[in-house]
Amino acid sequence: MSETDPNTYIAPALQRGLAILELFTPQRRTLSLTDIAKALGIGRASAYRLVFTLEHLGYIGRAGDGKSYRLAPRSMQLGYHYLSGLDGIEVAIPYIDGLRDSTQISAHMAVRDGTEVVYVYRAHSHMTLSSNIAVGYRLPAHATAMGRMLLSGLTDEAVAQLYTGVRLDRYSDTTAVTLTSLIQEVAEDRKRGWTMNRSSFVSGIVAIAAAIRDHRGEVIAAINLSGPSAVMDQPATLDHLRTKVVETADAISHQLGYLPRG
Repeated sequence: MSETDPNTYIAPALQRGLAILELFTPQRRTLSLTDIAKALGIGRASAYRLVFTLEHLGYIGRAGDGKSYRLAPRSMQLGYHYLSGLDGIEVAIPYIDGLRDSTQISAHMAVRDGTEVVYVYRAHSHMTLSSNIAVGYRLPAHATAMGRMLLSGLTDEAVAQLYTGVRLDRYSDTTAVTLTSLIQEVAEDRKRGWTMNRSSFVSGIVAIAAAIRDHRGEVIAAINLSGPSAVMDQPATLDHLRTKVVETADAISHQLGYLPRG
């Protein structure tokens, strides 16, 4: 009995649709219909049918200019299912749970998706007033402690490029609403190695965050403690909690192979 050619069972339309999703990268977040057609070596009419289908299903959406396309939340859901199985998250979970247990304050882990942060793990505290953000939730990076630490892994130039043409909405009195102020704040966070936000989205909530690095030294995630200001926002308490967050982030980074220089 002769072997069947595996290509016999490949669905060309599905293959091309998946190829479109793979065209989007951190360096190329938006693509025009012409870009997609050229990359796949097909006509614009064929490309449009594929793009229309992906947009209809929620895997891609229109970018701000209304002409180009970007990945949409449903693609991120697939990415989250993948992330949930990564060794990095499995490594981090016991440390984040330990951070929560030692402080009795909710702890979280997030990754960056463009100008947003996506929560990928939550160790919930039973405090009456605590962060109520669920896994998969997205928030603007410029207005959150973990977001700023994730941005700290970029150079000033990369931050400027990422936010070119992006409106920085105000969510509190301390939100950076200009690119200049955001770059300055991120630079300070980078140098300090941690950051803190007060009442970013929920009044009376304080968050302290630090970055997680992989074996290459790249910032791949961030963790935080987020809880009531009445508990956290005291000088001695803040110093203790900041130390706990930084030590936990460093321990996770070490387990992922990161070795600080010098």
